[in-house]
Amino acid sequence: MSCPHCYASAKKRKKETKELSTQEAEFIIKQLYDYGIKVLIFSGGEPLLRQDLFHLIELSSNLGFQCHLSTNGVLINEKNAEKLKQLKIFYVGISIDGLPEFNDKYRGLNRAFEKAFMAFRYLKENQIMTGLRITLSKANKDQLLPLIDYALEHNIDRFYISHLLYSGRGENIQNDDLSTEEAKQIMWQIFQLADQFLSENKHIRFVSGGNDVDCALLYLYTKEKYGERKANQIKILLEKRKGNSAGEKIINIDHLGNVHPDQFWRNYTAGNLLENTLEEIMQDSLFLQLKEREKYLKDCKECPFLMMCRGSHRERALAVYHDLWAIDPACYLKDFRNISNKNPNKKIYGVAI
Repeated sequence: MSCPHCYASAKKRKKETKELSTQEAEFIIKQLYDYGIKVLIFSGGEPLLRQDLFHLIELSSNLGFQCHLSTNGVLINEKNAEKLKQLKIFYVGISIDGLPEFNDKYRGLNRAFEKAFMAFRYLKENQIMTGLRITLSKANKDQLLPLIDYALEHNIDRFYISHLLYSGRGENIQNDDLSTEEAKQIMWQIFQLADQFLSENKHIRFVSGGNDVDCALLYLYTKEKYGERKANQIKILLEKRKGNSAGEKIINIDHLGNVHPDQFWRNYTAGNLLENTLEEIMQDSLFLQLKEREKYLKDCKECPFLMMCRGSHRERALAVYHDLWAIDPACYLKDFRNISNKNPNKKIYGVAI
C-alpha cells in the first residue's frame, strides 16, 4: 500500500533493502526483555511481509511480553489467524481509512477493505481482540460515522481514532489536517456516541491517539454530563496516565534497530540497539528532557490541563514552528492557557473549567 499519511514512508521492499536480520531482531528483543519492557507492538510498514514475524512473536510471547500487531490486514487468512492465536497475540489493530471505494483508492490497493474485514472475521473466530484504526483528515472525516456502524456490525472490540501526525508521508499532507475546531467537535461527538453505546449495551471501545488534548476534552465532557465529582474521578485517572509519554513509556525501534522517541519521530535517533544498550539510549539528552518536559514547554505551563496532556506531540511543534517546546499546533484548547489568572469562569460547551 501507499497510504498518504504513513509515518514510516514505507516502500516496497527490494532484495537489496537493508533490514534487521532474524538474529539481530532476536538480540534486540532479548535486550528489551532484560530492560523490563512489558509490551511489544509489531508494526511497519506491513509487519506480515517479514518471513520471520511469527518466529519473533513466538520468541517474545515465550519470554513473557504482551504482543500486539499493527497491520493493514490484507495478509491475514484463516491459517495466519490460527497461528496468531497459538502465539498468544493479545491484540491486532487493522488500519482502514473509510468505506470500500474511498479506502481502496486512498490506500492504493484494490479490495483492501474487503480483505481487511475478512481478517477481522478470521481473528474473531480465534477469539483475538481486534481494533479498527482510522487516521482522520479532511479527506475522510465524512467516512467516520459510517465506518463506526460497520465496526459495530462486525463486533470489532475497539475503534481507534488517530489524529494526523506530520511525519513520514504525513508531513506532505499537513494542509489536509482537520482544523482545531473540527477536531474538537468530532471528539465531543465521539464521547456522546460512547455514552450512547454504553447505555445501549453495545460492546465497542473508543480509543483516540495522536492528540493528548483529547484527555482534557474528556474531562470537560464528563463535567458537563455527570458533574464535578465524576469529572474529578476522571481527572485523577488522566493525570495518573500523564499524557504524552514519547521517549519515556514508549519508544520506537525501526527496521535498522535505531531508537526514536515514538513511531512518528523518525527524524531523531537516540542510538542503535545493535551498537548501544537500551540503558545507554534511555540516557540520551532529549529523552531526559522529555521526562521533565513540563519544565521546558513554553506555552503550556499555566494550562489547567497540563498534567493530562503534557504538551501533546512535540513532532507537530517541530514540523510547524521548528521549535521543540512550542505549543502543539493541533491543540484545540489553547484558549484556556493562563485561564486561572485571566478568566477563571471560562467556559467550553457551557462548562466552566
